[in-house]
Amino acid sequence: MSQSKDGGADKRRYSRTAVYFQGQFRYLSSAQEPQLCPRQVNSENASLITQMASDPKVSAGMARFLGNLDAKLDSILSLLQRDSLDEFFPNRLMVIELSAAGVLVQSPDLQVDDFIELVMHLGDSPPKVVSAAGQVLRPRKTSFQSEGLYAVNFTSIRDSDREEIVRFVFQEEREKIRSRKLK
Repeated sequence: MSQSKDGGADKRRYSRTAVYFQGQFRYLSSAQEPQLCPRQVNSENASLITQMASDPKVSAGMARFLGNLDAKLDSILSLLQRDSLDEFFPNRLMVIELSAAGVLVQSPDLQVDDFIELVMHLGDSPPKVVSAAGQVLRPRKTSFQSEGLYAVNFTSIRDSDREEIVRFVFQEEREKIRSRKLK
């Protein structure tokens, strides 16, 4: 926790979790540069499939078929989207910690005060791609690494992407708690 100007402690607004997965980024000229990453295709289509499946005129078998077909199409679109993202987001980094307010990343290419747009793949089934623009705030050391780690604060993120990150962090933390209880 950091100290506020009046001496009180600021509380974290969002939970964070330790993760380890690859992300992609591109440099921005300023915090005002618009994001390139397109909105997810699957998030808008999910409610339409749900509505069709719950329609009493649609048989249960047909509803399952439509759900499976939708999942397969989402996977194909996700793969196509990943290929197109490589063109616009050529730089790679490793995401070490994730929260809806920012990330801790590992990359030799970043410097303090860089503005970047970051793209992360949070899941494959269903495919979930989130993006956010952020500013590299400071280098950070951990118990396992002392160089190349940077805290990135999100300066611009879509509400739907922030909600997806919150869900992902909650799910990861829940799985960690369950695995500790099973041991």
